[in-house]
Amino acid sequence: MLRNSNKLIKSVIKNESTLLKCKNNNQRIVNYSSSTSITSGNGIYSQIKKIEEFVSKKPSVTKVSSSSATINFNTSKSGSSTNTTAVDYSKSVKIKDQKQIVLVKIGGGVIESDISSLIGSLNFLKKIGLFPIVVHGGGPQLNAELAAAGEPAEYVEGLRVTPPSVLAIAQRVFLRENLKIVEALESSGTKARPVTQGVYQATPLDPKLYGFVGNVTKIHTDALASCITNDYVPVISSLAMTPEGQVLNINADVAALELAKSINPLKILFINTTAGMKDGDGKVMQHIKLDEQYAELMKQPWVKHGTKLKLKEFKSCLDVLPPSTSITITSPDLLMKELFAKDGSGTTVERGEVMHSHESPSFDETKFFALIEKSTGTKGGRIDYQQLKTDLSKGVVKAFVNSHYTAGILVRPLSSGSSVSYVDQFFFFNNSIQSTEDSESVFKKMFENSSYIWKESSSNQLNNEWFKKIATGFITGATNGTNIFWTNIDTSKIENSIKECLSQSSTYLSGITKAASSKSASEKLLQDKNHKFRVGLIGARGFTGGNLVRLIDGHPNLELAIASSSTNFGKPITTEFPQLKSNLKFDNVKPENIDIFTRDHGIDGWFMALPDKISSPYIQTLENSSESPVLVDLSSDHRFNEKWTYGQPETNRAAIKESKLIANPGCYATGMFLTLKPFVNDLVTPPSCFGISGYSGAGSKPSEKNDPTRLSDNILPYKLVQHTHELEVSHQLGSPIYFMPHVGQFFQGITLTISMELKYPMTKEQVVERYQKFYQNEPLIKIDKDGIPEVKSNSGKHTVTIGGFAINGNHLVVVTTLDNLLKGAATQALQNMNICLGLEELASIKNEL
Repeated sequence: MLRNSNKLIKSVIKNESTLLKCKNNNQRIVNYSSSTSITSGNGIYSQIKKIEEFVSKKPSVTKVSSSSATINFNTSKSGSSTNTTAVDYSKSVKIKDQKQIVLVKIGGGVIESDISSLIGSLNFLKKIGLFPIVVHGGGPQLNAELAAAGEPAEYVEGLRVTPPSVLAIAQRVFLRENLKIVEALESSGTKARPVTQGVYQATPLDPKLYGFVGNVTKIHTDALASCITNDYVPVISSLAMTPEGQVLNINADVAALELAKSINPLKILFINTTAGMKDGDGKVMQHIKLDEQYAELMKQPWVKHGTKLKLKEFKSCLDVLPPSTSITITSPDLLMKELFAKDGSGTTVERGEVMHSHESPSFDETKFFALIEKSTGTKGGRIDYQQLKTDLSKGVVKAFVNSHYTAGILVRPLSSGSSVSYVDQFFFFNNSIQSTEDSESVFKKMFENSSYIWKESSSNQLNNEWFKKIATGFITGATNGTNIFWTNIDTSKIENSIKECLSQSSTYLSGITKAASSKSASEKLLQDKNHKFRVGLIGARGFTGGNLVRLIDGHPNLELAIASSSTNFGKPITTEFPQLKSNLKFDNVKPENIDIFTRDHGIDGWFMALPDKISSPYIQTLENSSESPVLVDLSSDHRFNEKWTYGQPETNRAAIKESKLIANPGCYATGMFLTLKPFVNDLVTPPSCFGISGYSGAGSKPSEKNDPTRLSDNILPYKLVQHTHELEVSHQLGSPIYFMPHVGQFFQGITLTISMELKYPMTKEQVVERYQKFYQNEPLIKIDKDGIPEVKSNSGKHTVTIGGFAINGNHLVVVTTLDNLLKGAATQALQNMNICLGLEELASIKNEL
């Protein structure tokens, strides 16, 4: 470590400073700039999304289910006798259990010689909250069976040659070994299921060379999802099937890694008898970093057959999994040490990190620009990436980036002719990337033989602590609260280098950032979209979200610019709503970046179809930004907030028109409020409201309130006092009510029977007249003066029907029906957005009346 005296430093700066040795290796750091920016040019935004998907992948096991249900997004046209149709549908459902999935590949030798320890290891994984998915081999057992049958065991490049006779024996052996694991797990108290077919779809690899050996083309996770949901450990054999039904043999290592690519496990464990991968001297290699070592390893004479195949497949797998994923090869006995000891056990294989220069043939400038855009945010303007590209080619600046394009730097000469490079800016895709040991080691390796210098404000404590780890020298409080860091600068050059570093007044990027246009992004985008307003939807996969997507799709003046769903992030929106004709993909808008999405997509309004107590952080971010889109919140979070406008158009239209913060009423609340509003000043006692809703009102997340089996021939009462909608209507009316909600066995719709005690007797005719006058010229409020409204007559419609009038003196009973997903949610939300944006209130609604 380079040290200098205070005397030397004092000659460079006015304030007293101290040169320190970096000791603290435990501090986490924060991103140099955590703001986000999105640019459509050069595919930068698409690269940001790809990198974000890559670094944030989580374990994903899905089950595809097909069934028939009465689900209506109101696709029928005007004049139909009913809007409800039975629809056959197929959709991909993510397993909701919060299980941390670990993929465990078990070698045949372990099953043969150490199954007791193996079962103990698998049970231990479950005990600490890691859910194992097991893929097993059976090589030694198959070889023994082949020898007994007089069949040769032949291999080509590590793959077993599998003629029909070998395939027949293999199927029998794999089933037997599979059941050994399953039965041993069951005997130990862990539920397990054999999965001998149905996971892998494949095509023949090379029939002439290998026989019936498959190349995996598709992974089916239905069986795995069923196992995990019911807490069974799936034990999978490495056999595949062609689309035509022909069974194919798959190398067990290949099978495990192909499955890993599909499900993105938290960890990948290869359990074998050698407890690792051995080198040419027969010693277990403790750590392999493929980005750094793969090419050299593949040249080694001892890397052949199975070892070569493993390394190839390891690299193929880790290249597509998140950077944090690793593969560990260990034995059952050493598994606990591998999980909890710092140095682990056996062999750990990682992709690793290397730095690429912009001059490298593999350098992807669009990905690097995406990293810059994500890291800096470029608030107040746009980076001129064409100028950056030109300057990189001329050597004005140099760029370095890691293999994943999640960390990088821009450097330039400290001064003309200087051998010291000035680090102009560090870039990190997110905070967690910067805080990893890999990021520390990759920068240390880059800096170890070169001279660099950079500066940082002393107020950024966490950044400063991290910089101490990668620098060989630093000085605190150089001037005006600035710290200086450097690597490998000779003592004789320190003084001038610090002076020149302090003289750098601005970053390179600030000099090539264009000023923001006076026109808003929204204005520019609208010019290109025939003046359609651009809206975003957060919570786009639920029942209400589905109706909003459909209504926006048919709107003459709105364009759905963003559909956000954390569950479906990155998937085409048509996977959830196949009836749409759209190239839109689901985004993942978060509280910390909603302002950036708003600005860079030109969002005029947001529909927030989120559960209660979720929307507030999103709104807080927007309040702290310069963005001011219309917000229509469908949760109950703001229905009691006086800063927000209650979004009941038929009674509060003028206030909605002047507001940008709309609290959309609840579904039950809409029916109760509209029924009680005309008589609120005539009530003697709090009215009693008995309500039954279809089970879609309980949301799409499975629960007893939307379980058709539980609801069959049944009605479930719930939350009979202090229900949110009871409090909401009481607050908005300024008069208390009582509400008793229930869930019925039908899918959508609400019926309310409301009992009122009036101050004076009335006739039925007077009651009907009161309602007709109060809601005259309101096309979504229907007054049925003679009939009793029924749920099925109003299901799938945008209207509220008030009727069933029964009166005895001053005792009035009224029946009201509405669709909880439409007028109780999506329809009313769209009315509010239309009003706020100055559009026709019933646009996209009136065509379906």
